[in-house]
Amino acid sequence: MSCGDAQQDSESLDDLGRELREKVGREIRREAEMLEQDAAAVELRRRRISDVAIELLSRGDTVTAIAGDRSIRGRLSFARGQIASIATGTGRVDVHLAAGVVLRVDERATEGGSNPRTGSDTLRARLLEHELAGNDIEVWAPAHTIDVNGAIVAVGTDHLIVQDRDGSEWVLPLGEIAWVRGREPDGSPG
Repeated sequence: MSCGDAQQDSESLDDLGRELREKVGREIRREAEMLEQDAAAVELRRRRISDVAIELLSRGDTVTAIAGDRSIRGRLSFARGQIASIATGTGRVDVHLAAGVVLRVDERATEGGSNPRTGSDTLRARLLEHELAGNDIEVWAPAHTIDVNGAIVAVGTDHLIVQDRDGSEWVLPLGEIAWVRGREPDGSPG
């Protein structure tokens, strides 16, 4: 075997070694990418709708909340627990996430999100705030296609009593209420 043959064999072995290292490297990178995708999928499966609402608030996305045959659209201004508030042209609407409301992301924001802040995290607590402020409310209960406007008579542990403008009292289960819009006594958004 001549010196040239030995050098050629050495170069062939170097090429083979490089090829094997590159192939192993590609396989390791592909495996790492798959593990990252699996971890991201597991994280998505762990979230609750309240976690999704907080993420949408943090980004500043424009959303539509849909319940029954009605929808409201705007940017989230608050999200915590069962409540997500949407800023609309006619004021804030408190969406009861536990009532089967669908959220659709209409526009992904590139800037301008908000940090979650303290506030009511249940529909009952938010209704008590309206009651204490003396606000009239508009309540949407889509399962029964009921839209009630009026004064809060009482917020029970599992129900709300509202007296409408005609003097009728409505007893609404909290679990059926999709959203509430507060109104100041003068009719302005509350």
